[in-house]
Amino acid sequence: MSNNFNKMFNDLVGKMDEKMLKAKINSALEKIKNGDTEELAKKINKINKDDFMQKLNEFDPSRLNDLKIDKDDLKKKVRGEDFEKMKNLIGEHGEEIIGKIRDIIK
Repeated sequence: MSNNFNKMFNDLVGKMDEKMLKAKINSALEKIKNGDTEELAKKINKINKDDFMQKLNEFDPSRLNDLKIDKDDLKKKVRGEDFEKMKNLIGEHGEEIIGKIRDIIK
C-alpha cells in the first residue's frame, strides 16, 4: 500500500506545473509574512495532519531538484518567525510537520 501511495503522491506532484507550484509556495509565504493568514488557515485546517505527516515522511528531498525548487532560495525566503507562524497555523502536529519541512530543505 505504501508503494501505491508513493506512486500516487509522486504522480500528483509530477503533474503539477513547476511554475504553479512555485507560485503557490511564494503566495503562501507572502500571506504568512503579511499576516494575511485567514484563508491559508482554512486550507490548512482541511488537511488531514496525520496523512500529511506520512507524506512528508515518505517525501524524497531530491524530488525538489526534479521540481526545480531551489532549497537555498527557500531558506532565504523563510525565516524562523515564518516557521513559527506556520506551526501555529497548522495546530495539531505543527511542530512535527515544520520540523520535517525544515529537514527537507536543509
